[in-house]
Amino acid sequence: MTIHHDKMVYGKLVKTSRELTDEEVLNMLAELDEIEEEEKKTDDTDNK
Repeated sequence: MTIHHDKMVYGKLVKTSRELTDEEVLNMLAELDEIEEEEKKTDDTDNK
């Protein structure tokens, strides 16, 4: 990938990331916990 630094041609570079709120982070962590629990249940039934 080539990075061009010519702002005259490409215009102002737009920030591609944004700040996450505490609530969004907590929701993501909760989703990851749910996925992890589902995987553990699946692994437990596969090992029996």
